[in-house]
Amino acid sequence: MSELTNEQKAQKVVHFRRIIKGRIYFGWTFTVVGAVLFGVGFKSNQSAIIMLNGITFSAWGLFMVWQAKRALSNLTSIKK
Repeated sequence: MSELTNEQKAQKVVHFRRIIKGRIYFGWTFTVVGAVLFGVGFKSNQSAIIMLNGITFSAWGLFMVWQAKRALSNLTSIKK
């Protein structure tokens, strides 16, 4: 396997940054959906499974955001 040129490396970094930004957007979307699910479950009083799903979605969304921001900071620290 041949070495990557600097241009190819730069293209891979740009692509990875785009993927990370998409993961941040999806993470915030999951967090909002989870909060809405939790609110619906809380409002109907007898929907514990919906509340549990809401908490799970919110936690997963926040984890995705945390993980993506950490990867982005690692990427910028490597570049410097």
